[in-house]
Amino acid sequence: MPLFGLGSNPKTFEFKCADCGEIHRGSPSFGYDKPAEYFIVPEEERARAVTLTEDLCAIAPPAHITDGATAYFIRTILDVPIEGADDPFTWGVWVSQSQENFDRYRNSFGIDQTGETSFGWLGVFMPPYNRRALNERTEYLACDVHWGAPGQRPTVTLHECDHPLYRDQQNGLSWDRAIEIAQAIMHGGEK
Repeated sequence: MPLFGLGSNPKTFEFKCADCGEIHRGSPSFGYDKPAEYFIVPEEERARAVTLTEDLCAIAPPAHITDGATAYFIRTILDVPIEGADDPFTWGVWVSQSQENFDRYRNSFGIDQTGETSFGWLGVFMPPYNRRALNERTEYLACDVHWGAPGQRPTVTLHECDHPLYRDQQNGLSWDRAIEIAQAIMHGGEK
């Protein structure tokens, strides 16, 4: 991943919001409370089918499906560099995992697993990257989960693909594009 700012005076990301007029300082950070698959489960079935904590989610198949498999998700961090900024645009995202890796995460969060990786599928709907008309969806983008230090959420690197989120993670966001995304999310728009 490119390192922006080296030799070019990296600085703290800040901007005056065009929507609210406030000065926002520090690189943007947004997260998702639930994986996208949570919203597929009918509301009346969620108490039975979904186990959800701040970092773990298991979703059992619908009651009428007897041979379905439970879907497992863990909460991770996906960073996107901002050109000229010393910190990235950070997303708290859910990634699917095998039951084995889900159990490993649950049972070894306090153990150093630096250097370990696992495969997963991105499990969130991410405005502004989800443009269905262009068939650019963030749900189910392939990624690697990089396990880390004790008590730290794993980080995510997307697999190479022709998707704007992958390109931004590899090449970084311009300062103006980072402002546009942050404003849209903070004020309820999707750009």
